[in-house]
Amino acid sequence: LLRYLKKIFYNSVAELRINYNYKEKYLLEANLRYDGTSKFPSGMKWRWFPSFSAGWRLSEEAFMEWAKPALNSLKLRGSWGIIGDQTVDNGLYVSSLGTGQVNWLGADGQKLFYRGTPSAVASSITWQDIATLDLGFDARFFHGDFGVTFDWYQRDTRNMIVPGSGIAYTFGAAAPKGNYGSLRTRGWEVSLDYNHRFNNGLGINAMFTLSDAQTEITEYSDTRLISDYYVGKKYGEIWGYRTERLYQKDDFVYDNNGELVTVWALNGKEVAAGTPGAKEMNKLKDPNGVYQDFLQSGDFKFGPGDVKYADLNGDGKLGNGAGTVEDPGDKEIIGNETPRFEYGIRLGADYKGFDFSIFMQGVGKRQIWGNGFLAIPGYNTADGAIPDAIASDYWTEENTGAFYARPWNQSGSNDAYNYYKQSRYLLDMSYFRIKNITLGYSLPENIIKKVRMQKARIYLALENFFTFDNLNGLPIDPEAISGYSMFNAENYNSGRTGVGTPTFKSVSVGVQLNF
Repeated sequence: LLRYLKKIFYNSVAELRINYNYKEKYLLEANLRYDGTSKFPSGMKWRWFPSFSAGWRLSEEAFMEWAKPALNSLKLRGSWGIIGDQTVDNGLYVSSLGTGQVNWLGADGQKLFYRGTPSAVASSITWQDIATLDLGFDARFFHGDFGVTFDWYQRDTRNMIVPGSGIAYTFGAAAPKGNYGSLRTRGWEVSLDYNHRFNNGLGINAMFTLSDAQTEITEYSDTRLISDYYVGKKYGEIWGYRTERLYQKDDFVYDNNGELVTVWALNGKEVAAGTPGAKEMNKLKDPNGVYQDFLQSGDFKFGPGDVKYADLNGDGKLGNGAGTVEDPGDKEIIGNETPRFEYGIRLGADYKGFDFSIFMQGVGKRQIWGNGFLAIPGYNTADGAIPDAIASDYWTEENTGAFYARPWNQSGSNDAYNYYKQSRYLLDMSYFRIKNITLGYSLPENIIKKVRMQKARIYLALENFFTFDNLNGLPIDPEAISGYSMFNAENYNSGRTGVGTPTFKSVSVGVQLNF
């Protein structure tokens, strides 16, 4: 049968499954899949993928009698399996020529087109493998009213298709892709639920869920650049500078007319005027002060109200070092975009026709570096008004304790001047939101039966009415992802944070009739 399927199908699955159950205590299942796809060459189209799971109903053992009747059931379980990932580009094995236009004009006055060198292709690209290990337990207590479920899992993505390494520039093309990468996700999930109905007819229910996971690159090319993927990198990590504070007037030297004195600086120190590479800067009062010439550009000069970045490596200058994990200069990991400690809470009750429910959710830890005028002061005046949280709290001589730096035109950048990626203005996207509150009333059955109805209920519902976040008044939805929306995942709104459609608050009143 498998040989027949192999001949006529190019994306196929054949599966063999075995189940074993002994005295409802010991459970075992084994699966063997045979998957095929036409995306790979003939010798690689088909692969075997096994998986196993086992369970032990511990509560059925005689030595657990002491836990009854409080403990109704307890099951320990574990599983391991591997599956092939077919979601790869159909053109993996196709060498292509890049095309484009140059600024040279042809005889017809039109820009000329060019074709690049053929792309390099590795002939041995094969399946990406996803192996998952899961360990957990399920338990119920107090006549089944209270339940606990816990899972710990590890998911390894092996043979990831990524660019190769060690290709010299003289090769003439980008490194071909191959099965050179791997990543590992470790996480856990816990769920608690409670349901009970009292003798007087009152019913209550509750559920709480909490989960966390982190993904780490375990194998990649030989790059160690912090701006790239590298072995040991946590997915979503953000590198940036550590912020000490805002400069104040007392940090600088003034002449007799009250004007700032300027000097020339290079690599954090004062140098003679005209020194190659030196920049004119406002003179620091502290003779051991570190000049931020590496971060200064254009007409901008660091002065009162500007950000003072920390010299983390203590070399007396600000910089990026080699930009590698071993030598990141004065940068460090300041946050991570991956949502951590995601939770949900659901509460409900019903009594004599009345019902009430509330659903809450949140994220315990998540940061992003914002982009656009809602997150970066002075980002681009053409984008619109400045949020009140920024407009009312920027540095002036009368407001030296402000949170935001003195005004400056960022010229559309979110990584320059006072707003290089840094700890001070990193957005804390943790939040707690009450997603839904519903109150309803169902008419008694003896009334609705007279009009041949099964159910008649009226209700009031509030959606997204209450949100508690740590964005200090910025009009940004804490669930937002920069440059993404449900309608367009490709550079949505030029990647600007919080500019998309916000989460709407709504009130609804309705009638539910079942005949």
